Amino acid sequence: MRVVFNSSPLIVLGKLGYLDIVVSLFEEALVPEGVLDEIMAKEDKVSLEVSNLINMKALEVREPKKGLIPNYSGLHRGELEAIALAKEMNAIVVLDDLKARKAARLEGLRVTGTLGILKVLRDGGLIEDNPKELLNKLNHVGFRIRPELFYEVMGGEK
Repeated sequence: MRVVFNSSPLIVLGKLGYLDIVVSLFEEALVPEGVLDEIMAKEDKVSLEVSNLINMKALEVREPKKGLIPNYSGLHRGELEAIALAKEMNAIVVLDDLKARKAARLEGLRVTGTLGILKVLRDGGLIEDNPKELLNKLNHVGFRIRPELFYEVMGGEK
């Protein structure tokens, strides 16, 4: 299975320390150049980990064909390129921004986000955090989500 990441999920998963596990789940884990530029703009733990994953060929940087990049107002370059690359590669696109997710669905793409990836990790026994611990960790790294939505997706007690 192929997957194309936007920057927000990569950053959050990297801050949580799960990025290497996540990319190993997929046959191909891809990022467009626009997403890579956003991540590398800040020299930190996440940009270093992304760089290492690229060097190890666990994460691949690939540009979408120029004619495939959609034009949705309000979306950033990385989001547009992630949507285009996912469409070109027949891949799942990993986006958190609601406008970007809506645009991806309009393009006929399969969409998931940080929570969907975390659910796969948790359901597969790859992370042991209970839902409450996971929500606290997400809040700690700056990922904001309504608790009701979190528990609806992840299950567990509120």
